[in-house]
Amino acid sequence: MNLKILYICLFVSTVIQAQNHHYLNADTRLYNEANESEGFKGYFKVNARVEVLSAQTSEWSFVKADNDTKGYVQSKYLSDKPISSQNTVDDSDNPILNGDTYYGGHHLFVTVASLRARGKPSLSGEIRAILTMGEAVPVKYIPIEKEAWVNISNNRYIQRKYINERPDYDALALTYANIEKDNFDERLKIAERLVELAWNSGYAYLKSAYLVLLDVAKETNNTALITSTQMYLTLADGLEHPLPHESVTEFIENASFKIEGVKTNKQMIDINTVIDTYGQPLKIESISDECGVYYSSTFYYYKNMILAVNIEENLGEIVDVILDENSIFILNENSILDHTVTETEFLKLYSKYIITSIQNLHTYTILNAYGGYNINFKNGKIYSITVFNLC
Repeated sequence: MNLKILYICLFVSTVIQAQNHHYLNADTRLYNEANESEGFKGYFKVNARVEVLSAQTSEWSFVKADNDTKGYVQSKYLSDKPISSQNTVDDSDNPILNGDTYYGGHHLFVTVASLRARGKPSLSGEIRAILTMGEAVPVKYIPIEKEAWVNISNNRYIQRKYINERPDYDALALTYANIEKDNFDERLKIAERLVELAWNSGYAYLKSAYLVLLDVAKETNNTALITSTQMYLTLADGLEHPLPHESVTEFIENASFKIEGVKTNKQMIDINTVIDTYGQPLKIESISDECGVYYSSTFYYYKNMILAVNIEENLGEIVDVILDENSIFILNENSILDHTVTETEFLKLYSKYIITSIQNLHTYTILNAYGGYNINFKNGKIYSITVFNLC
């Protein structure tokens, strides 16, 4: 009986909390008091979600923003659901940006390198993500206090002082050029920011940014940094001069695997052969596949591979393969990847065929007409191939 009462209480609490959430139907501000003349704490963009703690008067409501800051908004700006109209009036002083080519919604940009996003608005919060210089982050409410915290979605928080308008690469490069030659720490810091900003600006600045970083690495005789930067220069050159999509598609049109001497028909393999070779799977799992991107919703898990299996047809589609001494990935008859291939060797040969991002370094994607392959590296060596189809 007590457990039943607890469930009822939790349900009622959830319903009440949902009822207390409202959306702002215009740009507005979070005020200190129920009076515009008493100053304000921050800016909301239209459709920002707030929790209404109490309605003080018909004109003002006491609310909590998504970073847990409490204050007052004018009640006329509260709606039960987001509005679809884009004909709202912007607050010209509101620093939050509207959608652009870098991000589709309301956002700002990270202005430092390797910024840690926390699980709560505190330096003691667990690290949920590492953000990069020039990365766009969603923002619906921003405080005016520089040390305050901003919720950038999914309960990830960063401090206000680290986000602003989009950084300018040329201005940052000029900052680097004006640093004293013997100030190696500052030169390294700005060089790293240049690299991250270049990644988040398309590929046009990437090679020049890595050349700056290479200079710092050589000046400090940082052997590891020299080696990795030289590798990324090879990558940058390929990303700046990619092959046409048609050439890439043709290159991997008949890509396949050879596992324990058994060659697949592209990504398809006979299940009886798999069981004869490996035995029964370690685990069988049914997954939700609303997009229908997999051959089957039944997955077989082996130590070195994952298959989407159709029992009736006795066929499995390769989903993931860990490359070891018994498996290879055949891009085409003249290009074969085995477990000995290093990341540097791979990039020298295939940097013009791939795409990647700073968020997915060491994973390189080769696209075909309907999806593609993620080629994953660990500790400088090829590790696995993941096959994916587009939804």
